[in-house]
Amino acid sequence: MVLDLYPRVEALSSKDKGRTFTIEVRNKGKLNQTLFPAFNWDRIYLALLDYKLQRSWSNLRLERQKLIDFCAGTQDWYTLFIPAAELNVTTFADIRKQEDILLRLLTDYTDRFYKALKKGYEGQFYDIIHIDEDHGSMLKLYQFEIENSDDGREYQAKLEVLKKLVADGKIGEASKWNAPHMVAISFARHLYYPLLALEDKDAVPLKLRPLAFDAPSEWEFVRDLEAFYKSVEGKAAIGARSLYLLRNADREEKGLGFALAGNFYPDFLLWLVDDSSGKQWLTFVDPKGLRNLDLSNPKLGLYKEVKTLEATLARQAKVGEPPLILNAFVLSPTKFADLLNVGDPTKKDELERRHVLFMEEGGSTYLKKLFGAIR
Repeated sequence: MVLDLYPRVEALSSKDKGRTFTIEVRNKGKLNQTLFPAFNWDRIYLALLDYKLQRSWSNLRLERQKLIDFCAGTQDWYTLFIPAAELNVTTFADIRKQEDILLRLLTDYTDRFYKALKKGYEGQFYDIIHIDEDHGSMLKLYQFEIENSDDGREYQAKLEVLKKLVADGKIGEASKWNAPHMVAISFARHLYYPLLALEDKDAVPLKLRPLAFDAPSEWEFVRDLEAFYKSVEGKAAIGARSLYLLRNADREEKGLGFALAGNFYPDFLLWLVDDSSGKQWLTFVDPKGLRNLDLSNPKLGLYKEVKTLEATLARQAKVGEPPLILNAFVLSPTKFADLLNVGDPTKKDELERRHVLFMEEGGSTYLKKLFGAIR
């Protein structure tokens, strides 16, 4: 459990004038337990109860005295990065500051504790199912609310053209469809098309539900993948396997999420299928801005968690059932040089070992690394 309360510190390298580096000389501190008797434990306890109720965790029991006893014991359960001066106590406000820090630590710890227990319980029931057209992530239709205006009627006419192209299976023509401030990607390897989003919600005379994309990095990934799939390098990386892509839903009843990874629902499910043997490689891909990167973030540990899940599914597999290989990647649209907490250039290799790839390198480069690491 890590809480980083450090501000960003920058310095100019004498060797590379003009280039900015992040300095990571940070003090590890601990809260002063001798102050705990002065804390408002009713406030802390009620705040955690409220947090629990907001998330409908009816099966999690909290007791005030056990909470106090836990905090008064070992402090090995958290790591706190904070300037030493911030832990000095000269006024009652300084005591309240440490109380607030403890509440933040306990809230994060409670969240991770509950999700770890949930994952352990649900892990007994993981199963492999086959995706079909009735799967929750398979979008049946888009719903539009279009303004009754000249602009609105113009967009409606364009959308009717797109609708007919899709209904007729004319993916080539659908791929060329365009409308101002709208993204429509018709990629044949996605299990439905088109994928739609509004680049500028305020500039179009309509509302779209559901939004297939939440960020430009998502449609950038799909376009990069489409170009890579058609390239010589892509064909070599994919080999004789078939490729399929599906936008993951972000809700439990429809999508595939991971409790231990912060209830994380990766944006995309990417399959490679060996049609002769039935062997499949399922890869979870999430384009995610990482400007405030924290290497302890559980979402960045998904690449390890899926391997544990892979082993569990292999033990439960029926005799003769083709293996399912799991992988997970985070794609960062944030440039490595812009990460606030990682200034050491050597750490880029470490991040790539953790399956964090940088989209600034271009689709042919980061996707080649991605497919090369699928194993």
